[in-house]
Amino acid sequence: MLLALAAAAVALGPRGQRPVNAAMLGAGAFAATFFGLRGLGHPWLAGSLAVIAAMLGTMFGAIAEAWGTAALVAALLGTASGAAVAALKHAWVPVAAVAGSIGLFVGITRQRKLEIVLPPVFAAAFAALGAAIGWGPHWRGAALYQLNDVAWVLGLMAVLVVPLEALAVYRERLTKARLAGRTREMDDDELKQKIAARQEEYERAAQEAQEKSAAAVDEPDQGS
Repeated sequence: MLLALAAAAVALGPRGQRPVNAAMLGAGAFAATFFGLRGLGHPWLAGSLAVIAAMLGTMFGAIAEAWGTAALVAALLGTASGAAVAALKHAWVPVAAVAGSIGLFVGITRQRKLEIVLPPVFAAAFAALGAAIGWGPHWRGAALYQLNDVAWVLGLMAVLVVPLEALAVYRERLTKARLAGRTREMDDDELKQKIAARQEEYERAAQEAQEKSAAAVDEPDQGS
């Protein structure tokens, strides 16, 4: 599933942000609900509510394009800043709230740029994790036993990010170039249509100007 998700994020280009949003928001909602409610009430309460939260998060990420990206950025910034402050034994809730607000603002105002940058990053992470799970298990004869080490997984992710980001930037520039070419063609066609529509007016105005100039030349000749 991770490898398929990575392939979808790369193949769909900017639209690959939607499956990334769906997967990350669903997983985040499940983890937050499960670990937040674990030990409270009935033993099945945390798991049941976590499944429901995961479904809602997945649907929200898949449907809400702009707000899904904003929610993902907010969750990432809020979680990272809150965890860092909590590790220092300080009040992490206000810091996480402020960072989440900043993430929402950035996600809404920089949506197009994030849709180019984020899918390759998550695709590299999904591909590295998928390869580690599928081909680097803890038994003899593993195809990629090096991926049992976290450093190798992070290294593979870093290696994959560079070409995937380059591919995303190239595709975006190619799309803009095609759009600019089509815009120029449309402008030329519109200009030609306007000229053709007013061709008769131009010819009539030119003919009237010629007649006036001819009349102006004939009047002095008649006077003499």
